[in-house]
Amino acid sequence: MATMSGIWADPRDAQPAVFATKAHKRFVPIDEDKLFRTEKHFCKTLIEADQIRKVQAMEKKRLPKTVNADLLLTDELKQLKRQEFLDRKRRQQLRNDCEELRQLAEQLRLAAITKDLEEHMREVNRSRQLANHVKLQGLQRAEAERQQQLAMEQEKELRKKEQQEELRKTLISQVEERQKCRQSEYVQTLAEREVRMAIQQQIEEEDRELQLELQRLKIKKRDDIIQFIEEKREYEALQKVKLNEDNLKAFEIQLEDAKHREEMEKARLEAIRKQQEISSRIGQQVLEVENRKRQRDNVLLDLLQAEYKAKGDERYRQQLQQEQLERQRARQELERYRAEAYERHLEAVRKKKEQAVDKDSFSIDIHACGDNEMLIRQQRKEHGALLLSMIEENNRKRAEAAAENIQFFNLKAKSDAERQARIEEERLRMLSSVPTEILKYLPKQVLSESDRKYFNVQKQ
Repeated sequence: MATMSGIWADPRDAQPAVFATKAHKRFVPIDEDKLFRTEKHFCKTLIEADQIRKVQAMEKKRLPKTVNADLLLTDELKQLKRQEFLDRKRRQQLRNDCEELRQLAEQLRLAAITKDLEEHMREVNRSRQLANHVKLQGLQRAEAERQQQLAMEQEKELRKKEQQEELRKTLISQVEERQKCRQSEYVQTLAEREVRMAIQQQIEEEDRELQLELQRLKIKKRDDIIQFIEEKREYEALQKVKLNEDNLKAFEIQLEDAKHREEMEKARLEAIRKQQEISSRIGQQVLEVENRKRQRDNVLLDLLQAEYKAKGDERYRQQLQQEQLERQRARQELERYRAEAYERHLEAVRKKKEQAVDKDSFSIDIHACGDNEMLIRQQRKEHGALLLSMIEENNRKRAEAAAENIQFFNLKAKSDAERQARIEEERLRMLSSVPTEILKYLPKQVLSESDRKYFNVQKQ
């Protein structure tokens, strides 16, 4: 099993495990009748299984020797696999049913856990010792590094002082050079200032001349604008005069168009009036024709309705006659059925009377013979024979039940012995399935002396 890893959060967790070895104090009531029936059914099942197994063995012996070897080998392999599967399931069922095996499995699990815990504790102690050793080495290494660091810092201080001295000398020389540069720059700046002043005066004069030129151009542009406005006013006056003349001409043309439209409207109205007169005349003629046609259609429709009603009346009369004939026929059949039923009733009454007369005559003959005593004796004999058969049947059933009980108890003792042997075998198999080191951590009462010798486990 894998070793557990981690650090204990509580010192109590590092203590050895405690095993509960006492039995449970809770007792469950057992139904003896149900247990007896279950065991009896189990024994019957075992007997049937043995019989089936014997029959199968006998059938296998009767097989001809010319059977193919491959088929036999396949059957044997299947049988072996099936047997292994059944054995595995039986062992599993046995482990689930047997309290002793369940306790053993739990104890083995606890022993494995205890072993893992002990190994874990050893590993933790080893890691702690290693950590202390590493810590001590680290402290020594840190002290050596500190001494070395101090020496290096002192050496750096000396170098720093030397560098500062050199830097101070360099700064002094740079200050002197800077002062010289400033004096030369000052002289150069004065010369440049005089040059800039001369250039500025020249630029101002040029700006003044440019302003004068711009002012002259503005005056000229203003004069041009005034002249353009006057010309525009003259042009607008001419356009107004021309526009008035055009308006007069357009008004005259509109008057002529209006007169022409009035004449056209009058002609159109006259044509519409004539067309309406013609259409009204045609409509009256069409209406007269339609009225005549409608009258003719109404006359034809009345004739057709009268003919349809006459045919319907004829069909109704025929239907009434047919119904009357059917009623008469049904009435005749009913009368004939009643007559036949009455005749059958009379015949049944006559037969009952004849049977009653025959029965009375038979009873009179029996009483006359006097056979009552013979009947009673016969009944008594039959009753005695029935009682004897019932007693024999009860005795036989009791004997069979006693034999079944004896067989059941024998089989039960045998099955208990086999079960105990299987439990012991399974117990040894379970102990063998775990490493020997785990067996040392089991409680003392779990392993017997023979088990200790078999597994080579020493007492602690």
